[in-house]
Amino acid sequence: MQNLQDQKVRMMGAAMGDGDKPLRTSEAAERLNVSASTVIAWCKNGLLRTARTAGQHRRIEPGSVEELSRVLALPDGEREAAVEALRRRNLGEDTAPASS
Repeated sequence: MQNLQDQKVRMMGAAMGDGDKPLRTSEAAERLNVSASTVIAWCKNGLLRTARTAGQHRRIEPGSVEELSRVLALPDGEREAAVEALRRRNLGEDTAPASS
């Protein structure tokens, strides 16, 4: 199981390129100007895309942090729907209406 988790973190880093290595929780918190506990809550709620290391530490995709930052900067009237759409996309939930 640990090898699979390590592989996922390595694949995340490889997919992002050399300059965009996965972020630690504290690094994501610093970029978003929030506490580490807020970042953890956002990870649990699907607002940030993460992988786990063999030691069960979170690694967060930098692009996910940038995307959430843009969503949080939206005006109040637009933010709630954008946050929900982001959560659904990150969790792989289907956002398309069911066709009859």
